[in-house]
Amino acid sequence: MPFFPPLPVPGAPDLLLLLLAAMVFDAVAGDLSALERVIGLPRRTVLAAAGWCDRRLNRLNRSASARAVRGFIVTAVFAAGAVLAGLALTIVVRWVPDGHLTYGWLPYGRLIEVLVVAGALGLRRPWNLLRATAGALEWQGLTAGREAVRPLTGRHVYSLDDHGVVRVAIEGAAEALERRVVAPALWYALLGLPGLMLWTASDGLAHAIGGGPRHDRFGRAAAILHRLLGYGPARLTALLVVLASPFVPNARPVEAARTAFGAGPPPVAAFAGALGLSLGGPRREGEVLIRDAWIGEGRARAVPADLRRAMAVYAVACLLLTAIVALAAIVPRYV
Repeated sequence: MPFFPPLPVPGAPDLLLLLLAAMVFDAVAGDLSALERVIGLPRRTVLAAAGWCDRRLNRLNRSASARAVRGFIVTAVFAAGAVLAGLALTIVVRWVPDGHLTYGWLPYGRLIEVLVVAGALGLRRPWNLLRATAGALEWQGLTAGREAVRPLTGRHVYSLDDHGVVRVAIEGAAEALERRVVAPALWYALLGLPGLMLWTASDGLAHAIGGGPRHDRFGRAAAILHRLLGYGPARLTALLVVLASPFVPNARPVEAARTAFGAGPPPVAAFAGALGLSLGGPRREGEVLIRDAWIGEGRARAVPADLRRAMAVYAVACLLLTAIVALAAIVPRYV
């Protein structure tokens, strides 16, 4: 008998059933703060470690090339460590000797794996934040809306008007659908826990050091890795939004399909087309004017009612992804 038994087959029904359980669990209880503190530990660990590396290694008195090399080493170490951690966790929860020269599940191993996967997902929280932003704008005014949308975006919110708050909320939900739902689900389905941990590390690195003037050199490798790993999930997310549009009143599936793979990130472009909006566009970040292009050809004057429609598109897209996972997990058992 080999010392290391074979790992789960990518896309195997048992893997997809665990993914389905994690998605349902996160949809029901994923935004509970007490639970998030426990199952969200891997992501918080990556963010904390990336911040420490940034403070210690990304010193502006170093040359640009030295900071780029350091950033590459940090990214490589994080990626390799994530894959190794995923492999080790897989062996622990799935392939523990049972005393009879065979390998089986650790007691509660399935539950542990479901919780790990659920910790990397984020189905419920973006939907809750869209609802909170809509309610804040409708009942409490602009200042409350700015505070409500803050967890959905990394942008400065104090200079946003009502329309800007709505646009930023929809952009943030579109990105969250890709980064916290589709991408972790896809990489777990393809590579199991090693793939899930690799995506979690990449996404955490990109969030911590992947953008901004300070990280133009140190975070370059992290940004490239994140773009490579996110290429497929971004387009799958856009496709889900297009498929969800016919089920949402007043949505525009044809426009969503037309704009989804045009200018801008595909998930944001698909939301813009589905809702008949123009997202992105020029904006001011502090004292800096960023001249980004508009995404979509609709109206820029988004209103809180658009957030309600965005909530519906988001929910239907998540339901479609859940249905795909369920069919892929269940059908092979009976065919």
